Amino acid sequence: MPAKKPVAAKGSDGPKPPPSGRVVALRVAVGWLAVVVLGAGMAVGVVSRSTVATAAGFVLGLLLAALVASAAIIMSGRVWLLFPAFLITCLYIASVSVTSAGYLAVHGTRFTATAVSSECHRVKGGHACTARLRRPDGTMLDDALSVAGRMDAGQTIDVVEDPAGIVATHPADELDPGALTVGAILLGAAAFLLAGLFALAAWLGLRKPLPKFQTGRNRTGRTNRRPHRPAR
Repeated sequence: MPAKKPVAAKGSDGPKPPPSGRVVALRVAVGWLAVVVLGAGMAVGVVSRSTVATAAGFVLGLLLAALVASAAIIMSGRVWLLFPAFLITCLYIASVSVTSAGYLAVHGTRFTATAVSSECHRVKGGHACTARLRRPDGTMLDDALSVAGRMDAGQTIDVVEDPAGIVATHPADELDPGALTVGAILLGAAAFLLAGLFALAAWLGLRKPLPKFQTGRNRTGRTNRRPHRPAR
């Protein structure tokens, strides 16, 4: 009888072909777009008027930076990309925050508010004070405003409010209109660096893969062992 050829086992651990350049480029583009969109949303949460959104923005921003670093390491196989990936992502999130503050300084509504009440509490390194403020039309600001020191009832302060209600209200003396230009430049630079980082990681993974260590296994998957010789 003719010998039957061995049937290849299903689910074998054979080497998989590397992804094509088009697939890698698509992954890089999708990853970059996801980082840009999610990073912008998280940074807006950091400067939001909601305390919960601010805390969530900080936590999710750090998580996003860790995910970007992990993706760069997986694509390239290089651990040294961890630090630049984390640093560039944090720079991008911070630049969105600076841009939001500059936007508020340029396009926000400025008015003189009157203090209704104020309180201070001790924090590490000093005191933190907040004040409840009333608009010129008599309506109250939704949230207490952080101020430099305790304010007496009836004392006034110039503030800037976001007409869209997204960015938190700030004292006018804390805002700089030039921050909009600086933030936009940093934002563009950070987005460009992120794209370059993903492209570098993909290029290192495809064109300059790390050398593989010899595993001592032959093509059949069996470990080559020397025959045992009895001691004389």
